[in-house]
Amino acid sequence: MTSTLISSICKQFLLLIYSFDSLTSLICLGCLRGVFHLCNKMEEDDSTHYELILGGLKAETLYSVSVAAYTTKGDGAHSKAKLVQTTGIVPGPPSLWVRPGSDSSVVVRWAPPRDCSETASDSQGTPVEIRGYRLQFGLKNTSSNTTVDFTHRERNFTVRDLSPGSTYLFALSAKSRAGYGGVAQQEITIPMFPPSGYPKLADFLNATCCSLQFSWLPPAPNESNGVITEYTVAYKQAAAPRLSTDPASSALPTPSAPPWSITLPASDSSYTILGLNHSTAYEVQLRAHNKAGPGPFSPTLLCLTLAFDTGRPREHLSTSKH
Repeated sequence: MTSTLISSICKQFLLLIYSFDSLTSLICLGCLRGVFHLCNKMEEDDSTHYELILGGLKAETLYSVSVAAYTTKGDGAHSKAKLVQTTGIVPGPPSLWVRPGSDSSVVVRWAPPRDCSETASDSQGTPVEIRGYRLQFGLKNTSSNTTVDFTHRERNFTVRDLSPGSTYLFALSAKSRAGYGGVAQQEITIPMFPPSGYPKLADFLNATCCSLQFSWLPPAPNESNGVITEYTVAYKQAAAPRLSTDPASSALPTPSAPPWSITLPASDSSYTILGLNHSTAYEVQLRAHNKAGPGPFSPTLLCLTLAFDTGRPREHLSTSKH
């Protein structure tokens, strides 16, 4: 009584799948009660390789598989053995952490999958050797991704210049000799911050007896933290020196009124303040806004209007910045 083994292949982890011919009733010699298989580890023969997807057996090991039928009368003859070569094991998903960094950046950290090693596997085939990592990231729901490969010793990576307010998807997989394994995923929304820098006021301005015209440059891109939505101009009359009756003390400044403020669109890069007093010092500051709020004010630009009888505009250098 012989059962014929047709094929022996592995289609999924922890499993060998094989098929065989049913026995005819003429050679069964009784009611067929079942079959059993023998799976014996063989010495590897370098000249013969039977590639097999990873199963629950030893990785990279040559096996012999045979089947036999049995009845109430006893066991039947074994089929011709089928040799099966298991392949290497791919690692599972690594541990992945994605956290916001400074400004518009995120810090990506990871750890090896469980039951994996950074060194070569032993003669028993465990644990799995990690040979590197692959990180892919991009805007969520888009097909445009950036891919970065790392060595098995690297554990973190900083991604900079991301778009504030946008959601990104990060995917990481570990690599063994057999290839890349399971993927760990995490998404993160980049927080928005107000501008960390201020607009750069030009040193030169045009002054008349009752107006000041000045211009500026927006904050640097890495200080804008997003798109600039508007500007605020703040100006006030500079404090005049006040003489003290105490000869040991120096002149004290006279307290000034609160500043006036003007909101300007983001498209503006210059402005003229009208209705000022002649021969008067003014302090001018400027700050930028984005969707998250206002940034810091620029250093004070101290400038002086002309005498009333001049009435002729001219280029005027600011007195100081502080």
